[in-house]
Formats: sequence, structure tokens, C-alpha cells
Amino acid sequence: MTTAPPVVRDRKVCMLAYWDSPTALPPMFNHGVSLSADGFDVVMICLAANAAGAAADPLVPGLSSTRLQIRSRQFFQRLLGPAPPRPLAAVQWAVSYFEFVIKSIAAALRTGADVYEANDLPPLLPAIVAARLRRKPVVYRAHELWSEATPNVRFAGFWRWMERSLVPKCDYVITPEENRSRIYHDELKARRPPMTIRNCPPYRPPTQSSRLHDEMRRRGRPSSTIVLYQGLIDSMRCIEEIAEASRSFDAGVVLVVMGTGFGRWAGATAALAEFERVVVLPPVPYEELAPFTASADIGVLLYRNDCRNNYYCAPNKLFEYMMMGLPVIAPNYPGMLTLVEGEGVGLCVAPDSPRAIAEAVNHLARDPEARARMRANGLRLSKARYHWATESAPLLQLYRSLARVGAAA
Repeated sequence: MTTAPPVVRDRKVCMLAYWDSPTALPPMFNHGVSLSADGFDVVMICLAANAAGAAADPLVPGLSSTRLQIRSRQFFQRLLGPAPPRPLAAVQWAVSYFEFVIKSIAAALRTGADVYEANDLPPLLPAIVAARLRRKPVVYRAHELWSEATPNVRFAGFWRWMERSLVPKCDYVITPEENRSRIYHDELKARRPPMTIRNCPPYRPPTQSSRLHDEMRRRGRPSSTIVLYQGLIDSMRCIEEIAEASRSFDAGVVLVVMGTGFGRWAGATAALAEFERVVVLPPVPYEELAPFTASADIGVLLYRNDCRNNYYCAPNKLFEYMMMGLPVIAPNYPGMLTLVEGEGVGLCVAPDSPRAIAEAVNHLARDPEARARMRANGLRLSKARYHWATESAPLLQLYRSLARVGAAA
């Protein structure tokens, strides 16, 4: 019996993120796994979730993370609590962000990477500084239109200044949606037309499951059709409109909400208690979610049209629904119309109209043949096109080329 020769990892990528976990941003983590499988040595630099967080840890062969302890953040939280007054919150953020920038520059330099990658705007400054000091290429993975991520972004003026100052300094910009790519090129002056890489998950075959229907029967609420909302529970995701639409669902149709929220939505069960056709279930770890998704009949995902980041939304949830065979109800925005109705995997509606949402749900609930067609289209497209290995192939090729440039610098 022969053993495979060890993988020679002579190319290194440093990824920086302003998150408390390397897995909190699935597109970044999926990309890191792909690079490590291709022979790259990948180091992810992110925040430590708490004072006990690991300083460094391996994730998969060739992929590790370095967790930064932001002492000032911990100090302010001990001193002021989790919700300090607004002026003090601004001081807390500014001090902790400055500490992050200094520590992440030092950590990024220590990696000796051939390519530096910033995931979202906060780590872009340290990524550029480290890359320029070492004369290496830098890539900006713009998962959001950061300064327009919500209608009232905190420190929006600062973030807009950062975008306009730093985006032109990047060698490449990667976005998950074509209209966002256009904005980064035309308005924020990216050096080259950005590459568009959709937030598709790694492919997994559809799961046969009755998990949600079993749960409804256990609760004494057997349902002919289950509409699933999974993910962040928030007004920005039109949760009020979706819940209000449930009042007009046909008999036997129930809305299941799975996820977590903040503020008033931290207690989603109580907040949605008045809606008889809504059942709130606790969140489950991402790796355990597929059987729940697959056991629903319709998936819904909506975004409020109150900022360009939402209007040009690029949710990985869409592809998760498709991969498990769920017909999708999505907002009638340009990118969603092209994919959802253009590919025949669901219906698009005005997300601020409970009536339109209810009509789409009832139409699909009454037409099992339409649901079957959409399910077949979603499964076929997920296997053939909309999965990470296929979607990310141009990105992997780009990093091979950049690593050669970086190694020669």
C-alpha cells in the first residue's frame, strides 16, 4: 500500500476579516478551503470571539486561522456593558478598530504571504498596508456595498471615504453581483472591471427529509405546505411583510421561521406570536441545516428596497434553497428576476406587499406541477452550474496567477 506524497505548499494567501470567526463568512471560508485543496497555504486573520479565544488554530490541511485579541474592545465592554451610550460607543469602536488595524498589519506581515485578501471594507486598510510593504498583490473581496449596507450605516461618511480612497489601490476587486461590480468600477474607480463570483455554496446532493412536517405534526399543526424563511430575522429582510402575508395563506399553509435576530427580533417567538400561521423554530448550526431546508415546500427570501446593497442583493440563501429543491419566492429586483424567474426556479414579488407575497405562496401551494418544475430546475442548475466549485473556478485561476506575481516580487 502506497501513501500519497505530501502536498508541497509553496504559495501562501493571507485573508483578513473583521469577524469573530473564520467560518462566519461562508464565501471566504469556502474560498480558503478551495485554495488549500489546490496546494496553497492559507492563513485567515480574524477577531477572537472572547478573551479565551485561540490565538491560532488549524481548520483543514493547509488552512489555519489567527485570532486577534482586541483588548480595548474587551475593556470597554467590561466598563460600559454591551450597549453603551452613543457617544461612548463611537469612542469604543474607534479605539478598538485602530487596535485591530495595527494588530492585523503585524499579523499579516508575519504570514509572509504572496497574496493578501481583504474580506469586506474594515480589513482593507491593513491588507493594503501589508501588501504594499511587502510589494505583493492585494485583492478586495467586496461581499457588501459596505457604506450602503443599511439605510443608516454607522460611520457612513468614514466608510465612503475609505471606499473611495482604498478601492483604486487594489489590484483586483471581487463582488457577488454584477450591478455591484459596475458600482465598484464606475463610481469607486476600481483599476479593472471587478470579477463577479456568486455566493454559491459547495454542492451537496438534495436531502430526503420530512423534518419540518414531522415537527408540525408533533406540535399538533399538520400542514400541507410549509413555507420556510431561514436566516437573519430582521425588518430589513421584510419579516413583518412575510408574517402579515401569512394571514392570507390558504388553509394548511404555514410559515416556519428559523434563525436569529437582534434588538426586538432577538425574541422572534414573542414578536411573531400574534400570527397564527407562523411557527418560530430555534436556529441550528449551518452544517445541520440541510435536512430542515429540504423538508420545506417553498423557500422565501426578501429584502427591503431601502439601500442599494439590498436592491442588488446577492444572498447565498437563494442557492441553498435551490440546492435542496425548494421553489423560491424572491424580491422583484434586477438580479433576482434574471436568476429566479429567468431560470424558472421561483417567483418574484414586490417585497413590501403582503398581498403579493400571499398570492405567490398560494399560487405555488395550489399548483404542485409548477412546484415540481421549479424543483427540477433548481436541482439541475445547482448540480450543473450554481455551486462553489464551478462558480469559483475563475477566482482560483486568478489566485494562481497572482501567486506567481507575488512570489516573483
